[in-house]
Amino acid sequence: MQDRSFAPKTFSFLLITIGLYLLLWQAVAARVSLPDYYYARLIELLGIGLFIALALHTPMRFEEMGIVTDRATLFRSLALGGGAALLAFFVLALFRPTDAPFFAWNLQGNTARMTYFLVAPLQEVLAKSVMYYSFELCFGKEHPWRTVGLSALTFGIFHVVYGTRMMLLSMALTVLTGWMFRRVRCVWGCALTHFAFGFLPGCFGLA
Repeated sequence: MQDRSFAPKTFSFLLITIGLYLLLWQAVAARVSLPDYYYARLIELLGIGLFIALALHTPMRFEEMGIVTDRATLFRSLALGGGAALLAFFVLALFRPTDAPFFAWNLQGNTARMTYFLVAPLQEVLAKSVMYYSFELCFGKEHPWRTVGLSALTFGIFHVVYGTRMMLLSMALTVLTGWMFRRVRCVWGCALTHFAFGFLPGCFGLA
């Protein structure tokens, strides 16, 4: 049986983190215009803060968080994530603009894309091993789709600076990776899928 005695504290930490992000975003946007890249880093800093708060005030089980897994679980997760990544590749190749190259890395001068190899796994750890795990502490494992839905909504809220379209796309991606995480309790296959869906559209001229 999952210990849910920490649920109120965990939920409070989640609400504080979301509130802080929205408050800081509004405060910064009203005074200075920053590239979207810096808002993404703000999300990650607040996520790390949430991780530290949970570590200090709730029991953190790295196996349940999907960070530490056995080899078989890791391979299943990477296979699932790799399959989703390959599907994304072929679908994007099929629907790429006719005047776009078949595939181009598009890294030169783009800091966000150059660092996405590290950013995507970090964001997925925060989305699954922190947010998903936290909602699970609040609602229990008997309500998995409530946990998936709330994780997706929270991740979407963190992308408010990018506009409604990006919010909805990030929520859809989080539902997909949430289903993967529920199926195979490992974050690393989810990170592979996150990287593919976030990085590959630019390679086909779709972002």
